[in-house]
Amino acid sequence: CGQADGELNPGNWKSTMAMSKFEIPGAPPEVAERAKAMLGQSQTTEACMSEAEAKAGVRSMSNAMQQGDCTMDNFEQGGGTMSGTMVCKGTGGGFGAPTMAMTGTYSADKVTMVLAGEITDDKLPGGKA
Repeated sequence: CGQADGELNPGNWKSTMAMSKFEIPGAPPEVAERAKAMLGQSQTTEACMSEAEAKAGVRSMSNAMQQGDCTMDNFEQGGGTMSGTMVCKGTGGGFGAPTMAMTGTYSADKVTMVLAGEITDDKLPGGKA
């Protein structure tokens, strides 16, 4: 009876992705300004979540983030919180950083995920972002 921990409600779901912080230590002012210009911009999509997808829940939703050569390692969920590590081989798939910590919260009607990672590249001022 009822929903298992992590199950979601089926129906129309809106997803919004936005960058909340981006820093390039040691970057010239014009590069820093371009990075700041990306903050606050968001991309929104909508999709209908079927009963089966909703029953698969937040674990399935986090698995859907695995683009290209990325996988979600050590995923844990319980009591409305979740965490894991997104590990990408090579260039980091579509996300940029090869390893990113994922934390989040969930209820049957809302999922919030935060990904945080560091990019290291000799081409970047200071070698990282």
